[in-house]
Amino acid sequence: MIAQNGILEISADRLCGNVRAFRSHLPGQVLLGATVKANAYGHGLHNVVPLLPAAGISWLCVYSLEEAIAVAALNANLPILVLAPVVLTPESSDLPQHVMSVVASGRVRLTITDAQSASYLSSSLLGMGCAGPLAVHIQVDTGLTRQGVSLQELATLIQHVRALSAIRLEGIFMHFSHGDQPGHTANAMQLNEFIRAASGEKKNDPQLILHAHNSGGAWHDGVNALDMVRLGIGLYGLQPSLAAPVAAIAPIARLIAPITAVHSCAIGTGVGYGHTFITARISRVGVVPVGYADGYPRELSNRSFLLLGDKKLPVVGRVSMDQTLVDLTDSDGQVGDLVTMISDDPLSPISMDHLAEKCNTIGYELATRLGPRLERRVVDVLR
Repeated sequence: MIAQNGILEISADRLCGNVRAFRSHLPGQVLLGATVKANAYGHGLHNVVPLLPAAGISWLCVYSLEEAIAVAALNANLPILVLAPVVLTPESSDLPQHVMSVVASGRVRLTITDAQSASYLSSSLLGMGCAGPLAVHIQVDTGLTRQGVSLQELATLIQHVRALSAIRLEGIFMHFSHGDQPGHTANAMQLNEFIRAASGEKKNDPQLILHAHNSGGAWHDGVNALDMVRLGIGLYGLQPSLAAPVAAIAPIARLIAPITAVHSCAIGTGVGYGHTFITARISRVGVVPVGYADGYPRELSNRSFLLLGDKKLPVVGRVSMDQTLVDLTDSDGQVGDLVTMISDDPLSPISMDHLAEKCNTIGYELATRLGPRLERRVVDVLR
């Protein structure tokens, strides 16, 4: 039976190659963290995380505690940093019970941005009898105006955290507001302010991990990479910015799918919802079982193509929730043939980054839209 779903092929070789590219570009002492939030940017936690220790990754970064639990279950045996800060209030002053055992395992590090939450966290850990202090990182807001303690309040928060017996300060980090724009004046200003605010603490505690750069910053400003970088989009071979590409990386995945039906259509046949495409000649129209529910954007209706080998198959009609229609008239495509919907060639017009550009968005969004119905399959090399 022909499967009614697409296949996301993930190259272990490409993933390792991307890590090697960053490793060779950065000072040797800089730790490599892999950001695997949002289901490894849509590529699949279960597929990506087990590959990372052998690739040279030292840390894993996720957004939420729930993601940390999922990653910890994969037994990658790497420290896991939860980037979203712990927010505890008098009305909600304890961590949920189902996450306490994972937190207490010592592999999970939590983020702190305020003194009250730090105090409640320490009390919760003492109450459950944790064997040792939990490592935490403090996030600083240097200009993104999102999460983080202000630069002016950092020293006070550090002093407060260091006074609590059940937690210990392991790292301090920030996020750039213009990290995808190398050379932007805000980057140097924010980094300088961050270093100035944290340098005294680093001098007193040389083991303290300072980290700021994402993929773009790590590549374009590696000389200032501090103690660790958090590789996100670049790990998956997608570009932080098409305006300033990292030439040494390549997409780790491609999306393929079978043709599940072929229709012979007379001139003037309407195709798909709303008949936004009407055949101007006797045509063969194929059905591919991937649609916008799987992450193939509706914005590509009548505007893109799929590949059968090297043959371009125009997308015709509206991309629907479950299916995409293609014009097979100038090809010999048949039921069961596999077509490429998203290419692993970074220069292809149907690469993730270039499709995102066509849809007026970014590769990050298209990658994280990749739906759960896609079969994710790790291969050595994409063919």
